[in-house]
Amino acid sequence: MFRISVLLIVYQICRLLFLVFNFSTFKVSNTSDIIISFIWGIRFDLWVILWFNLLYVLFFVFPNNLIKKKGIQRFLHIYFIVVNSIVIIPNFIDIEYFKFTNKRSTSDLLSLISTGDDTLNLFPQFLKDFWYIIIIWLALVFLIFKIYGLFKIKRIENEIIKTKHIIYQLIIFVFIGFFIFIVLRGTNLRPVNIMSAARFVTSNEVPLVLNTPFSIIRTLSKDNLTVHNYFKEKEAEKYFSPVYKIPVSNNVSNNKKNVVIIILESFSKEYIGYFNKNCSGFTPFLDSLFAKCLVFENSYANGKKSIESLPAILAGIPSLSETPYVLSKYSTNRIEGLPSILKKHGYNTSFYHGGSNGTMGFDNFSFMAGCDKYYGKNEYPNTADYDGNWGIWDEPYLKYFAEQLDNKKEPFFSVVYSLSSHHPYKVPEKYKAKLPKGKYEIFQSIAYTDLALREFFEKAKNEEWFNNTVFLITADHTFWALDDFYNNRIGMYSVPIVMYGVSDTALKGVNYNIMQHSDISPTIIQYLGFKQSLICFGRSALDTNNSHFSINYISGNYQLVKNNYILLFDGDKSVALFDFKKDIMLKNNIIDNLKQTKVEMEKIIKSIIQSYNNRIINNKLIVK
Repeated sequence: MFRISVLLIVYQICRLLFLVFNFSTFKVSNTSDIIISFIWGIRFDLWVILWFNLLYVLFFVFPNNLIKKKGIQRFLHIYFIVVNSIVIIPNFIDIEYFKFTNKRSTSDLLSLISTGDDTLNLFPQFLKDFWYIIIIWLALVFLIFKIYGLFKIKRIENEIIKTKHIIYQLIIFVFIGFFIFIVLRGTNLRPVNIMSAARFVTSNEVPLVLNTPFSIIRTLSKDNLTVHNYFKEKEAEKYFSPVYKIPVSNNVSNNKKNVVIIILESFSKEYIGYFNKNCSGFTPFLDSLFAKCLVFENSYANGKKSIESLPAILAGIPSLSETPYVLSKYSTNRIEGLPSILKKHGYNTSFYHGGSNGTMGFDNFSFMAGCDKYYGKNEYPNTADYDGNWGIWDEPYLKYFAEQLDNKKEPFFSVVYSLSSHHPYKVPEKYKAKLPKGKYEIFQSIAYTDLALREFFEKAKNEEWFNNTVFLITADHTFWALDDFYNNRIGMYSVPIVMYGVSDTALKGVNYNIMQHSDISPTIIQYLGFKQSLICFGRSALDTNNSHFSINYISGNYQLVKNNYILLFDGDKSVALFDFKKDIMLKNNIIDNLKQTKVEMEKIIKSIIQSYNNRIINNKLIVK
């Protein structure tokens, strides 16, 4: 038990490091909540420790003298050091990776690492940038090694094991076995899982209670969605139906407008001066452009990772499970994405990303969604423009994209996905002394991508297709926040969504409807004036006859944003309700004060979850 206690201390050190390196996320929490998180974290640490050290523990409680043999002690020594040193590695990965995802990593991290060649290519850069994490990990491994040797079992020759010794050890064995069962299984009807952490703290501290090995193990089999029957199907459709008949706008030009979607890597709203004057100076071009656009003021991503963005943007499929849709076993389901719908109306469709072909599964999903062509780093003609990490610099790639559009037959639909504002946030050498820098490294790469966008539009505006093109600009997800608001459950999904058409006066001003990534496809279809019904977990932001919402899932909790409220739901019951217009930092849980609002929103979120899971499981994502 001495060595197990040492491991508990090691896990608490990992938790402390996680808190220190991500303090801006948790500084809105009360000191007492943080202390409670550390205390309840022991429960989840014990789960992992016993899971991986069960063999080690059993050797010590079996009623025999085997443990005292030198060979067995040497094996147990190596087993203890090696296994536990490896198991804590995910905790150290999340010290920095949490800044991207705002949650403890789950089993999708393993799938993400094995998707494409990015991990292998970037591994040297990771070692360079996060060397201090490796040093801390090695120091803890050394601590485990040194402390292990402080406790030794002396080997006694010719020891006679008496009956009372056997009975005594059997009692210990039964007691420890029961203890292990309680730790691993728990006392509730359902085994302990990542959602269990929400029983002890608010949603903000859930990542602090958990540890990453636990999150990964408990989600390894979560690729399978669960069939939900909160309501009978007809009743569920009263609250939300994924079968959406898009209204046809009356003031649509007969010309089929070209559609270009620009997805910006990690461009949080916070980083754009138009939305946040505290970060002005990094996006002068976008600031000026957005003043000429239709800006959706209350706009949100459906996920926290790049790989979660495309299904939402192109097919109205938000990320509502631990495993991103692209990595799940359901990824080959039949879907009717925006590109495939536009193809029926004579559009040619394409997708551009300067990263390695296969990265994030972008190529495969773009084909599933209906894109005719995928253009990645392999198709780019000049290898000299490779940034040495992710792919082609944004400036030359966006110029290449503009040239590609010059050769497209109209009408065309095309997506371009930027990449330079991704770790390690490099910019070309010639811009290092010219572009502004901010508190975080990402700011200079944000400024670089803004410059690249300026050059793209300067080139594009001289082309014949430009005046007949509508641009939709958004970001895939948010990143590390300066302001506390952008760390809460609203701000952490706040990304820009704007529409721009130089020849269309309707695409100007501000739209205050809630808009999410899953709303993009129906919004574009309504704007183009095409009559269409589709399976979609969003609504057109231009639809004045429908209510608007945003939905997300993270760390075992679903959240629904509607009107002025945000509801958190754990799959069984609602756990929090906030009025985010009055309580911008989400400090006052009013779930007991507004019971009618809670009931109404809970019906909607249950209906969405039920439709989402059941339709994906049964491959019913196309209107028949």
